[in-house]
Amino acid sequence: MGADTSGTSPRRSFDPEAMVKSAVRSMGRYQRQAAPDRQPDRQVRLDWNESPHGPSPKARAALAEFEHYHRYPEFDAGSLRAALGEYVGCPADQIIAGAGLDDVLNTLAMLILEPGDRVIISEPTFGVYRPLFSGHGAEVLDVPLAPGWQLDVDAILDAVNDRTKMIVICNPNNPTGNLFDPADVERVCAEAPCIVVIDEAYAEFAGVNHVPLMEKYPNVSVMRTMSKFAGLAGMRVGYGAFPASVVDYAMQVMPAFCNVGTASSAVAIASLNDLEYLQGVTDTIIADREALAARLREIPGVEPMPSATNFMLVKLPVENAGPIAAELANRGVFIRHFGRPDMGLQPYLRVSIGTTGENEIFANELEDILKGLNG
Repeated sequence: MGADTSGTSPRRSFDPEAMVKSAVRSMGRYQRQAAPDRQPDRQVRLDWNESPHGPSPKARAALAEFEHYHRYPEFDAGSLRAALGEYVGCPADQIIAGAGLDDVLNTLAMLILEPGDRVIISEPTFGVYRPLFSGHGAEVLDVPLAPGWQLDVDAILDAVNDRTKMIVICNPNNPTGNLFDPADVERVCAEAPCIVVIDEAYAEFAGVNHVPLMEKYPNVSVMRTMSKFAGLAGMRVGYGAFPASVVDYAMQVMPAFCNVGTASSAVAIASLNDLEYLQGVTDTIIADREALAARLREIPGVEPMPSATNFMLVKLPVENAGPIAAELANRGVFIRHFGRPDMGLQPYLRVSIGTTGENEIFANELEDILKGLNG
């Protein structure tokens, strides 16, 4: 005879929706461009702002000689943080590293954000900010860029309330590629009663360094990455200079080993010992950017925007450049298109600067597609 279960409650079914944080259920997702209709024979990747030249010789040598895959990294990534601090001009004990800049931003979010806190961004800007911070339960408020893609400082400061924990400024800005007025950036730092994060992912191409602002204002944090100028996108090494007043707390939430593997740390340090080579690569990318801009101006109706980065925004003579981006992908040329109408970028493509040959392929294919439309 079976056991008597008449006195027990019926077993409840598993509800996966109830397991997931409400903030995560409502957040958007940062995605790649849609896959092409057909698999192209070639792939010219100009969509993720990577370096087409790869790591420096010293970085390649460090990886080739690396033998310590069986060992954990330094628990606090001390050697890496010291090298990064020396490079950027900040004490090593104020540096927090991570598996890419997104990871460092996540550490900052874990440090200061609670559900209901406000984070202010200015779109169009880096698409990771909104889902990352909203995933921590924050209200992510967009104060749109002013005409000319400049900061609307008055509107930003007016949007600050007693729940505002963070203002994020991406400078140079992605995806527009431009630098903001230094006076506008400093005014936000000076007048905002919260953390001001300056994302300098493309600083090496623009010749900017906001770390000196940290010496004037105790609320400034500067973020950087080894992915772009150093060609280490696949190694995932980002870092941030945190305000001295909160860095001790940041060390409490920073993941063990900074989430940076031993090999990645060794390659990043080697790269920082090869700066003359990397400066040459940076100069080459800037020259190729200007050459591509000149080539694109030869195409009727095409207007490349000024850029201080390793990519450029390109305005096309159409209302919506999405179908052109899709056709480029069908031809094996991958770029980015930002389709949200509220961001005002529908007529634009964002193209990373590739090799001279890759840039020419992009320009030729774009010209051919536009000729077909005009025809």
